[in-house]
Amino acid sequence: MKKNILITMSLLTVLGIAGCGNNNSSAVVLPDESVIEESDTNADAEDDYQDPFPAEEDDGEDAPDVVTDEQAIEAVRNYVSSINPDAIEMEESGDHTVYFALESSTGEEIVVMFRSYTASETRFYINRATGETKITEYVPGITDQETETGESFNNKNFMGDFEGADATYSDDFLMNYTWSTASMVVDENGNAAPEWNVRFGETTIDYGHMENDQFVLDHSDKITLLEQYSEHSFKIQAETSTGGQYTYQTSASDENVLEYYWTWNEAEYPDSYSGGASLVR
Repeated sequence: MKKNILITMSLLTVLGIAGCGNNNSSAVVLPDESVIEESDTNADAEDDYQDPFPAEEDDGEDAPDVVTDEQAIEAVRNYVSSINPDAIEMEESGDHTVYFALESSTGEEIVVMFRSYTASETRFYINRATGETKITEYVPGITDQETETGESFNNKNFMGDFEGADATYSDDFLMNYTWSTASMVVDENGNAAPEWNVRFGETTIDYGHMENDQFVLDHSDKITLLEQYSEHSFKIQAETSTGGQYTYQTSASDENVLEYYWTWNEAEYPDSYSGGASLVR
């Protein structure tokens, strides 16, 4: 019992000496765990966020050759611009709800979301190491969940000063194929078929039907404008025989879809889109 008392008094003496030391004395200070936990809980997520591989810290020696968050967003914007340059103009104008957002970022993968003026959400899943990118699409109120589009590209190919609309491309992707309207019709026998099969010529858009694997022309509309932004990205404006004006434009999320707008005026696109009249291949 006496030993226990002596040990206790000795400890108190040591603690007392440590507490009365001057400011120059060396001491080990343990962190207050309760304060740390409270700080972590109340911290603002955006203030705490850090890019796992910020570009300014990549000196080419210590940091691996990976895609940074900033580069990922820039490359996605360039990719969308190569398919649909009007989307970037809409984003910058502020007149439409169009934006790009970094949804998540880990050491392995970056997810960037593009919100179109049609309210569709296109997500780009980027492998941080290789740059390989998979694409999904989700349309609130129309689709139940995001689904893969089957498209892919390398994010690193779209970094920097990308000039996707300046090169000369082949138009085979547009011309050498029979497109179909998304809308379907059912004949008297209950067989469903596209309302129109569509082919693009040099100066006309030809509408017709397939009979015995042959395209049978019904009518043609005159092409007034054809712009090509990449191998598989187009904007086509046409006029009907009665003066109706409309536009086909490659979807930002699927190069196999030409979105239809019953106007030439880009400002009216959000209110003139028709999914049924859009074309698929």
